Amino acid sequence: MKIWMVLIFLLLMAVPCAASDKEAALQMTTALENSVIEMQFNYAENLGDGRGITFGCVGFCTGTYDGNILIKHYTELNPNNDLARFIPALDAIDSSSHTATAADRDGNPSVEGLDGFIEAVKGCDDPLFEQAQLDMLDKLYWDPAMKLAEGAGCKNALTKAFIYDMYVRHGPNGAQSIMKEAGSVGDDENAYLERLFQYRDSALKNEGLGDVDRDNGYKQVLEAGNIDLATPFTFEAHGDMFNISGDLGI
Repeated sequence: MKIWMVLIFLLLMAVPCAASDKEAALQMTTALENSVIEMQFNYAENLGDGRGITFGCVGFCTGTYDGNILIKHYTELNPNNDLARFIPALDAIDSSSHTATAADRDGNPSVEGLDGFIEAVKGCDDPLFEQAQLDMLDKLYWDPAMKLAEGAGCKNALTKAFIYDMYVRHGPNGAQSIMKEAGSVGDDENAYLERLFQYRDSALKNEGLGDVDRDNGYKQVLEAGNIDLATPFTFEAHGDMFNISGDLGI
């Protein structure tokens, strides 16, 4: 091996690998959604929030179209999966009115034809089901949220993580509405993030779903000055404390 190759190798070995900003952001939202920092691919529950059954690693819902999109993508990857049998029921739900949720009027609470769906999600150990969720997490949530954040001029990892969490919790219309209220980023991104906190706090209060403290962890990370999400750091989610490592292990 040539001496310059040895020197480059030693230099690379001496530089620690930075934890992924994306994975840190996903851990933060997962803590808020599921009270753990590991992705919950087999989670499924009817929360009674007007969105049908919430399931999977990012809270896909049977009553907000994304649940059906996910199951159809999974069926493309594995046509013989056990969840494919629910597609006709999901199609029927999608074709019906979506005006149930108080805040954004985008949900259909119907679970007609979904008997056994929760159990099927919980019992699915197919790696392709996990892959389908990661694919749709990126396509439906992470990538659009990052496009929204970058289009607004946001540069800090913490701001982007917060916008992603808004996208997950409120959907694209809700996230964009909060960002519109907060105005332009301007020269002080931290001040902009504080305005996002303010308007998002109001949105959570108005929805009345019991998670009005969802922003507390982000506020504490900002107060600590960790706008780059340098790991590890402590993150509060609904009163519990989590160690964010930036490594999802997936």
